[in-house]
Amino acid sequence: MKKHLLRGLILLLCVLMMGTACAEDSFTIDVDGLDLGRLNSDDYVSRHLSSSAQGVRVRKYISDSSELAAPIRLTITQMDSRTLVLDKNYGFQSGTFDSGVLFLPYGGDGTTPYLITLYVGDYVYAMPFMQLQRRLHSNSACTVGPRLRDLDSSMGSDWLMGTVLDLNRLRSKGSQTVDVCASNSCLIGTAQVSMQGSSLRVDLSFRSSANVDVLDEPVYVITDGGSIHSARAHGTGEWIDVGSAQSALLYLPLKLSYDPAGLPSFHYRSSDYSDQFDRWDDSRARDSGGTDWSADTWEADTWQPAPDWNGGWADDDYGWGDDWSSEADGWA
Repeated sequence: MKKHLLRGLILLLCVLMMGTACAEDSFTIDVDGLDLGRLNSDDYVSRHLSSSAQGVRVRKYISDSSELAAPIRLTITQMDSRTLVLDKNYGFQSGTFDSGVLFLPYGGDGTTPYLITLYVGDYVYAMPFMQLQRRLHSNSACTVGPRLRDLDSSMGSDWLMGTVLDLNRLRSKGSQTVDVCASNSCLIGTAQVSMQGSSLRVDLSFRSSANVDVLDEPVYVITDGGSIHSARAHGTGEWIDVGSAQSALLYLPLKLSYDPAGLPSFHYRSSDYSDQFDRWDDSRARDSGGTDWSADTWEADTWQPAPDWNGGWADDDYGWGDDWSSEADGWA
């Protein structure tokens, strides 16, 4: 008896949890609350008929009396593919009609447009609905520039990027703005690089529409002769001493959650950063006594010292994350 009662309670709890999840992942369209004369306005649709929810529900007051009940029909069409997703008759309804949660097919990356049409007797209510791309959680982001693997194969094998800064020019100009790329696909904000004397700092700002939650934001600055494998992690807003170095590799392996809908797209082309590749090569040439991190002295999980190696260490457990992409540097 106790086992049956326990099973029943568990089943009831599961049903309640599923119901809550469905309620939280649906968007309600209250037809009576809409300004039907503004449905052709992109701004109005963006504010009142757009959501990343997986499902929608439609509500509309019909009548107070069953004698005035009206036949109800609801259709949903995916407009970009002209696909009829739903065509359902609800019979005669009175009171307030509620369609219940209607789950939409996965639209992939980007926004999926729908036309939701409610037939109430002889009246027709046609409403656009924009299903936005769902929020992305714990994704990687970084400043744009050369991919680390393109600078040196020992520094990674994925898409992550760094920015090779001209410190001499930065000392003269005072600051530089660099785009921040998220998920190797879109531009989500900027990094403001400021310099005073021999100290450098990085401050981040993000597009308000992305609703960014930053989970981790270490800042690595590798100057002439330094190694990314032994670099110390700093924080944003912290002044970092770079001495008299002429150039530095800025690396920000960010982790964040954000809403991708409407963000500018990003496409990586190594040729866009030819000046940064040259700057990197020059910095390696100036490193006459540093560690040789070339592919000739690096293997999957071990390393061998180069003939002129004079000390140092490597952390072969450090994992480098996502891809990076970038655009031309912006100078303040």
